[in-house]
Amino acid sequence: MSLAFIFGTNLLNYDPRGVMEFHDAYPAMQKVYDKVSAWTGLDLDRLLRRREDDEEDLEARSRHGSVALAAAMVGIHDVLAAQGIHPAAVGGLSLGSMVSSSLAGALPRERLFDLLMRMDHVGPRDPSGPAEGVAVAFLPIGEDEALLVEPKRDGVWLAGDFGTHPTGTFRILLLSGYREALERLAEETAASGGLGQVQVQEANSVAVHTPLRQAVADSIAAIAAGAGLGDPVLPLCSALEQRTLTSAAEIADMFSRNAVETIRIDDMSAEMHRHKTRVGLVLGPSLPRGWIGFPFPVVHVESPADLPEVMAAIFDNGVVLPPKRVS
Repeated sequence: MSLAFIFGTNLLNYDPRGVMEFHDAYPAMQKVYDKVSAWTGLDLDRLLRRREDDEEDLEARSRHGSVALAAAMVGIHDVLAAQGIHPAAVGGLSLGSMVSSSLAGALPRERLFDLLMRMDHVGPRDPSGPAEGVAVAFLPIGEDEALLVEPKRDGVWLAGDFGTHPTGTFRILLLSGYREALERLAEETAASGGLGQVQVQEANSVAVHTPLRQAVADSIAAIAAGAGLGDPVLPLCSALEQRTLTSAAEIADMFSRNAVETIRIDDMSAEMHRHKTRVGLVLGPSLPRGWIGFPFPVVHVESPADLPEVMAAIFDNGVVLPPKRVS
């Protein structure tokens, strides 16, 4: 009979409008942004994504985008907390795993943003080497994901498994690796018609959640060792396997593995369900609406206009809220 908070990751098309509305309307959100700006040196326009710097390199864009989304998710968490809405369990994907760890009480907020500012986000890349990228695959139910990725497909890895679409007819996968291999796979699947659709995403040029990001994993591991990680005080559900993390050592391991291994939303949501979650709240513009099936009702909290639906879902599903927030 509990409530879970779900924290997603950087999207290909980030829409900051709802976050701006939260910031305009709620002092709790403004307080978070003031602190994040002081900790990171990024001004409000950059944090709210009102201004982009076209001269930034790929590493800086990824770093600043991650900080901006993390600030949005933490700020919305505090807006909900000010209204007495607290989670009984938390979990997240990729960037969201770090944010959820902090909000579970395992990592001080200032250390979270320090980690995001200092860690490698892209890692060493050879400009003359093969281009990287990601693709979204829509795999019909019953088809084998192994046909799309290593070792069957050189240079393509399964970066993310977003589970079965609510229609129950196909699964949504994030593929990652070398762009040429992804484009070849997209052409082959289009011609065969048997493995669904593969759409290469032009906006992304980093092979996330693959062995190609080992330098990022090493960077995170080195910084996390001195980040003051502690044991979480809320159930913290992993997206790398169906598991609840209970110690600082497990969280540090998850942080570094997260860069190079597949993230699986069904594992995380199944563990939340095991903790008797009745409603999940997806905080910020961090997961696509209507694409992902969960074993419990989910409300996306991306703008103040979503708050009435939050209250209705809590009431209609008999959610019992914990008495106070953790962080």
